[in-house]
Amino acid sequence: MFGRIFAIVALFASLFVFTGTAQAAPAAQSPSSSRGGTALLLSAQYSEFDGGAFKATVLTCERGDRHPRRALACATLASAGADLQTMQADDRACTFHYAPVEVSMFGFWRGEPVNEVHTYPNSCVMLAHTGALFDF
Repeated sequence: MFGRIFAIVALFASLFVFTGTAQAAPAAQSPSSSRGGTALLLSAQYSEFDGGAFKATVLTCERGDRHPRRALACATLASAGADLQTMQADDRACTFHYAPVEVSMFGFWRGEPVNEVHTYPNSCVMLAHTGALFDF
C-alpha cells in the first residue's frame, strides 16, 4: 500500500515539475501543442483477478514522453475530445468475466483541465474502448 501511495505522489510531483519547466522555457510550438500544453497523468487499477496491479504514466504527446504508444494514445484522445465516455469500442470480442479496471486521467489536454475516472468491467473491455491510451 505504501508503495502505491509513494508511486502516485512521485507521478504527481513529476507532472507538476514537468508542467512548471515547460512554462518556464519558451520553445517552438508544434502542431499538437499549438492550442496549449498536454500533460496527463494516466493510471489503471486492476482487480485482484488481474493481479491487483496499479500502473501509471505521464502522457505529454511530445517526443521523450514515457508512454509506450504515445502517438496512438494522443490520436485516440484527439478523436474523442479527451472524454472517456465518448470513446467507442473496437471490434474485439471480450469475455463476460467481471474483473473491474478503474482508469483515471488527470492533468491538461491541449491546455484544458481534465479529471476523469471510469470503471470498465474487465481489461479487455477497457482496451477495446480506450485503445492505446491505457495500454502501458
